[in-house]
Amino acid sequence: MQVQVPHDLGREEARRRLEAGLPKLEQHIPGGGSLTSEFVSDSQLDLVINAMGQKVPVTILIEDDRLDADVTVPAFLKMMSGQIGDFVKVSAQKMLAKP
Repeated sequence: MQVQVPHDLGREEARRRLEAGLPKLEQHIPGGGSLTSEFVSDSQLDLVINAMGQKVPVTILIEDDRLDADVTVPAFLKMMSGQIGDFVKVSAQKMLAKP
């Protein structure tokens, strides 16, 4: 599933805000899930959200004017695809909004 989050921060500031917001993100995963994250390049963040015994890989490409997220929802959680996509989008928007 593709999720796009527009912003007007530029690539470097968007990355900085994502990096600053990651420690808080885990607290908001429904059901007491966990999160692992790694910047694999200056413009790519790889996340794995662990929830309900399932892993949800997310690759975020940081562009100058948007984030492009590719969310891989496992079959067990397909019925929750909309909520998972919303969680990724809202979380990214919140992290980008805070300096």
